[in-house]
Amino acid sequence: MEGQYEKNSFIPRYLLWNYLFPDSPMTLRVVLLLTAIILTGIGAAMSLNMRIIPNPGDGIVQAIADCIHKSTGFAKNCFDLVNITFAVAVSLIFAGELRGVGIGTVLAVIGVGRAIAVFNHFTYDRMKKMAGVEE
Repeated sequence: MEGQYEKNSFIPRYLLWNYLFPDSPMTLRVVLLLTAIILTGIGAAMSLNMRIIPNPGDGIVQAIADCIHKSTGFAKNCFDLVNITFAVAVSLIFAGELRGVGIGTVLAVIGVGRAIAVFNHFTYDRMKKMAGVEE
């Protein structure tokens, strides 16, 4: 596989995605992004609902949701909206242009919170009962 790697570098010249799917259509990339957003929301909802030790980003959202007595999905959307607003402001102030915030970021901000909300709508009570977790 000569030519795949730069000399004296451990970083592949082409990312795995480009190697596996050269010239992949935008539709495939969007489907993969939406699948990742949905699965991220489901995973976050499951760990937060069971009150196991969450990662810091989900833990702060859970603490905010508990304090304001709102759903975790709503709190996640609000928290992410504040974060993306801050990122856009910092980017515009220091770089003079929008950097680091693209359509994938915006879709993730909206989608993960909504995925948590939808998942909890259909499974929250059953999960709590099966796990024996009390509020």
